[in-house]
Amino acid sequence: MDFVSELQKREYRVTNSRKVVCNILENSGHEHFTADALHKLALEIDQNIDLATIYRTLELLEEIDIVEHSHLPHGSGIYFLKNLQSSAHIICDICGSIFDLKNSTTKNILDLLKSDSQYKDIRNHFLYSGVCKNCK
Repeated sequence: MDFVSELQKREYRVTNSRKVVCNILENSGHEHFTADALHKLALEIDQNIDLATIYRTLELLEEIDIVEHSHLPHGSGIYFLKNLQSSAHIICDICGSIFDLKNSTTKNILDLLKSDSQYKDIRNHFLYSGVCKNCK
């Protein structure tokens, strides 16, 4: 998907800063970014991009269902492209690596939560954390 075209189609203003952020995200695959990490990458392309612009662009892209975010334990959120893979993750407390849970695992967890709580529609925006097999 061409993120810039999607913004234009929805009649959002497309600045050079937004183009830079969109291009980085489009070419990232399913990489996970903090806003700070994305800002550092953007500064390599355009020194005039500020962190507030990164947050506003991520918020807009999330609003139109292009990216999602999850919250890190005791830290900032991570942003990633929506619907490419699972949106449930486990982050290593030691090395910070992020593992995407299989959709079937996420479905099983949600089914258990629905059964236990009697809720019908459950969403999450958080990460599980632990110690990965490489850091044992």
